[in-house]
Amino acid sequence: MLQRLIASVVMIFSLMASMPVMGQSYQGASSARRPQAAPRTGVPSRWQGKPSESRPSRRPVTTASHVSADYVVEGDIIADGGDYYDSGCSSCGGGGCSTCTSGGGQLGEGYCDSCNVPNRFCICFPAHGWVQAEYLNWSQDGMNLPALVSTSPDGTARANAGVLGNTGSILYGGSNNYQDDDRSGFRIRFGFWLSSFPGLGVEGEYVGLGEETESYYRNSAGSPILARPFFNVQDGQNDSELVAFPGVLNGNIGITTTSEFNGAAFRFRRQLCCSNGCAYSPLVCQTVPTSSRWDATLGYRFWQLDESLTATENLRTTGTGTTDTFAITDRFETLNQFNGVELGVLWQGRRGMWSLDGLMRLGIGNVKQTVNITGSSLINEGGVSTAYNSGFLAQRSNIAGYSQENFTMVPELGATLGYQMTRRLRVTAGYSAIYWGSVVRPGDQVDLDVNPLLLPPEQATPVVANGALRPQFQFVETDYWVQGLSFGADFRW
Repeated sequence: MLQRLIASVVMIFSLMASMPVMGQSYQGASSARRPQAAPRTGVPSRWQGKPSESRPSRRPVTTASHVSADYVVEGDIIADGGDYYDSGCSSCGGGGCSTCTSGGGQLGEGYCDSCNVPNRFCICFPAHGWVQAEYLNWSQDGMNLPALVSTSPDGTARANAGVLGNTGSILYGGSNNYQDDDRSGFRIRFGFWLSSFPGLGVEGEYVGLGEETESYYRNSAGSPILARPFFNVQDGQNDSELVAFPGVLNGNIGITTTSEFNGAAFRFRRQLCCSNGCAYSPLVCQTVPTSSRWDATLGYRFWQLDESLTATENLRTTGTGTTDTFAITDRFETLNQFNGVELGVLWQGRRGMWSLDGLMRLGIGNVKQTVNITGSSLINEGGVSTAYNSGFLAQRSNIAGYSQENFTMVPELGATLGYQMTRRLRVTAGYSAIYWGSVVRPGDQVDLDVNPLLLPPEQATPVVANGALRPQFQFVETDYWVQGLSFGADFRW
């Protein structure tokens, strides 16, 4: 009896302390008359057949404000009609929030028991740690290539064959839609909340789009005509180097481009606030738990774009007493590496089993841009082979390694729709977009201005007049984007 009296006194003080909140919770519902207490003449059907000691003598009072589940009101039932959802507190940034805690500390979306909707588990899912794996179907900004292969109709004079602006037309190059097809990749994120620092977690991320290779190959025994167009700095006119021409040369030419994009990040994640509630769902025709939360992130971001352009040609002379061969290669490689600080904001909303995530991130830092140009030629004339460290568009005038560093920013946007399959497993489908403001790409580093006197075997007299050391190199920068869909799942514990 004494214990019951003490419990009643404690309850009275607790209810008095919460009266302003309760009054606010029931504001706007004053027109509904409070039901009068009535003696119970029987046991509700849902308790029939159960041991008498398991039947509660009173129902707990539940309001839209947080009320501890340890307290049971002794007295009349003030509301009836089914189960109720205790929304807890509206902000989880401070201490004492029970609806977003897990274990001994506040760990974001943790275990909770404040959802009283029948046959549905609580909206606060396990969150000691998480791992998310996604398949990526992304596309990127197309690579720009200059005109690399040309042709002319049969019967064209040798001097005009493959020359742009005369009878020549472009077979390959001359646009910016290379390497823009959809490609596959993956993204993995993993992290955990720090129990010693409530609301603070750490997260790692890796994004990888596998190396994509595009190839062009053309072979000719003389017809059709094949050529490599260029601008002749000696006479100031368009010109061409023949690859295949009737009665003179047969040969083949191949153009290969590669592109690989990947990135990694390590960041701290801080929960800013969250809220829980209930809302009607037309999908299940009943009230379901809802929640939303805001998180901020701060960390380190790395992005890398690695690309290359390679042109190879193999020629064989015809119609002469001897057969000479030429194997010529030009290669342009670019590497962009971003290192910087990343700031981010994440939002997540849940309604029943469905969830919607949104993120905005901004990387601020330094990009190191590297360009490597190499060339080679192997010429066999009269049975004698000679190797040269230059090709056609890669000559001693531009062959080298170059690097520079610039300040840049890399923003990222993302949205993810999810469905909770089990208490710990969620399947997701989303969209992501990343923009990089300053990169170097291989096609932009190609100079089509060529001095024929530099072509191997180079003329014995050095070429020094009229700026004739062409092709030359200068950094040409552009922007870059990558975007696409993702499909995956995340697991929380």
